[in-house]
Amino acid sequence: MPAAPAAPRPDYWLRAKRELARRDATLANIIRAHPRISIARRGEAFGSLARAIVGQQISTKAAQSVWDRLVAVAPAMEPARVARLRMTTLRACGLSGRKAEY
Repeated sequence: MPAAPAAPRPDYWLRAKRELARRDATLANIIRAHPRISIARRGEAFGSLARAIVGQQISTKAAQSVWDRLVAVAPAMEPARVARLRMTTLRACGLSGRKAEY
């Protein structure tokens, strides 16, 4: 069976790797030891970040419920749209105060 094609590497990856290595000796050692490893782009960055925040420290089922309510109030899931939402709206979706701040 042929190997699955590699996911595309984000445009910022090499620059980010250099910056991480410059700022942290432990990360620099890891990056040098694994030069071919990179993160893979898995969709739109803001939506991925928002989904990661929603899912932190709660069950998968609970995270999906919160996510569904959030997408109902911000269907485009764009930074500007989410930023305009009131804290009470975000909390009503099931987000904690801290997650709503993020």
